[in-house]
Amino acid sequence: MSSAARRASHPALVNGDGEYGREEEDEEDEEGEEGEGDEPEEEPRLKYQRLGGSVPAILSTDAAAAIAVTDRAVLLGTHDGTLHILDFQGNQSKEIKAHTATINDISFEDREYIGSCSDDGTVVISNLFTDEKLKFEYHRPMKAIALDPQYSRSNNRFATGGLAGQVLVLTKKSWVSGYNKKVLREGEGPIHSMKWRTDLLAWANDAGVKVHDMKTDRGIAFIEKPKGIPRPEVLLPHLVWQDDTVLVIGWGTSVKVAAIRTDSSQGLNGMQRSISAASSEKYVDIVGSFQTGYHISGIAPFGDLLVMLAYIPEEDDGDKKISTSVSSRQGTAQRPEIHLVSWKNDVLTTDALPIHGYEHYKAKDYTLAHAPFSGLVDCSTVNGHFFTLHWNFYNEGTLVL
Repeated sequence: MSSAARRASHPALVNGDGEYGREEEDEEDEEGEEGEGDEPEEEPRLKYQRLGGSVPAILSTDAAAAIAVTDRAVLLGTHDGTLHILDFQGNQSKEIKAHTATINDISFEDREYIGSCSDDGTVVISNLFTDEKLKFEYHRPMKAIALDPQYSRSNNRFATGGLAGQVLVLTKKSWVSGYNKKVLREGEGPIHSMKWRTDLLAWANDAGVKVHDMKTDRGIAFIEKPKGIPRPEVLLPHLVWQDDTVLVIGWGTSVKVAAIRTDSSQGLNGMQRSISAASSEKYVDIVGSFQTGYHISGIAPFGDLLVMLAYIPEEDDGDKKISTSVSSRQGTAQRPEIHLVSWKNDVLTTDALPIHGYEHYKAKDYTLAHAPFSGLVDCSTVNGHFFTLHWNFYNEGTLVL
């Protein structure tokens, strides 16, 4: 089935109960008449609802810029530098005036701390329950931040990076005030994304993706940037940890699944390593890799599957011929879609999202965040949360799985 035909078979979702809706009532009537004898459709795997509560009021005067999700709250950063703490219905419980410009990234620690970074060159560590706030000045736009998962138990350690191209790791000094700063890496272009899981820190720069073992302070992998994709400022790299040892990379139209191994007898993709290597030395094995027919605006784990936020850049050729009467000023992008796929890109579900003005938006105008709940065994039986966010329009919502 062609991509256009597949998308036509999955109309835009227009309500929050998981049912598929048509945008025109007469189309619904026609479908009802023609499909009376058809077999009933399967229960949708994903259910959708829109964020309400305080969100419409917040974004009536500001625009969303970054989002993160914990098992307790939604963390929403805006272009004016404010961090909003929301529940899963969108009701605000706290507002933090963290920055003076766009918030680019948000990270959280499972207990009470939130890290954010901004175009104003600052990194701020805020407390979810008190007014405690630490600010660090770097004088260049900061694009990524990752708190140590054991932040409150590891001398308040965190990593950050931005346009200066340095991966910085800061650790609170033991007996005196202040922080120790270490440059983990530099000279390979701006830092675009960063994720920390257990002892493993991964980040993406202009060259590709690096994975560093923070326990041994050794680099363990370099995964080259996919060839032929636009610069990262146009198509951002997306990193997500599937679990403690599996990193998923979505960049442009490329997906790679990297497993962290400790068997010293095997190397990348099964290649033999030197027998003199230490038995505890880690390395990376690419266990999954595929190309998509769309630009990746977000990626998240769903059990042993992947949820993809797909950006369709322009109409198919057949659609363009039909649309010749449309003004050339109108955008050509199609509705963003949610794809549920396997590691081999077998598509289980495709849903088009009801975004107003989608024709004019770019791949980096969207993002996807998920709540990395601990103890997830079978996502089909657990109420996990995925959030799709459009920068300039509040009426995007949650995917409640």
